[in-house]
Amino acid sequence: MSKPTTRNGPVVVRGLIEDFRVIHGGSPPWAWPFVPSVPFVGKRYKPGKGFFIYASAENLSWLNRQRVPGRFVETRAWNRYRVVYEEKGKENGDFFPDVGIAPVNHGGLLAAGLFLSESLGLPAKACPREFLEYIAVTNWCKFTVKGERNRDYLGHRQYMLPSLPFVISELSRLRPRVVLIPKGIMNFPVFARAMQAASPGTEFLAAYQFNATVVNCHLGDYQEAGARLSISFEGSSLARWMDNLAKVPRGHAWRYMAYLDSIASAIPPPGTQRGHRPVSGNTAENGKR
Repeated sequence: MSKPTTRNGPVVVRGLIEDFRVIHGGSPPWAWPFVPSVPFVGKRYKPGKGFFIYASAENLSWLNRQRVPGRFVETRAWNRYRVVYEEKGKENGDFFPDVGIAPVNHGGLLAAGLFLSESLGLPAKACPREFLEYIAVTNWCKFTVKGERNRDYLGHRQYMLPSLPFVISELSRLRPRVVLIPKGIMNFPVFARAMQAASPGTEFLAAYQFNATVVNCHLGDYQEAGARLSISFEGSSLARWMDNLAKVPRGHAWRYMAYLDSIASAIPPPGTQRGHRPVSGNTAENGKR
């Protein structure tokens, strides 16, 4: 299980599905009873050289009002982010594709991924759908608390622990060059150590999540730096992506890129080795997500 591979995305996905099937012994009693999905892995993703993005957890509260789609209960449930993309997101007409992960669908995490990929010399493409096929994205938390409202349980170790074996599997298979991960996860030493051991040499960029609360309330110190970045990227693919973001105020969105720029500067360029200590913003308060 979780044997490294040097092959591309589709081969990695097959191995991940095998791993997830072996690991999964049933959903926790507090969770929706669905199998955890493997990451969306781009068809051109290359282990050892790729960029991997973690969101937090699926919001499934909408299932209280709708019939459960087949992608949650059929065999393809193991790879449902890819299923969503192929059935809905690939040609939905929206600027950003739907993969069943809200921060990706709204564009924030994809724009952050493009900015970091360009900054760090990783594969970067002008079209969001083309870029998606070079990276991997998923939710760190593999299970969702069942209830009428969505519950983000980052910071609650007892809920997060059941996800760790799956995370170890996907990191050991994907062996990403860089991981963008919510800061609240890396605040737990047990999770940080396990992830670093699963993929030695990977740089873990622990950051705030990209949402309206963060850019409005926690990143005010990056307003000027963000404005300068906005000017310097004028006319670029990234500027076009930023103009199409949903759920994040455009006037403050560049604050997040300036914040990422400040913490990504500690990551060495490709071909060099610094180790695998998590990189974290020095202005972010401990425990913020």
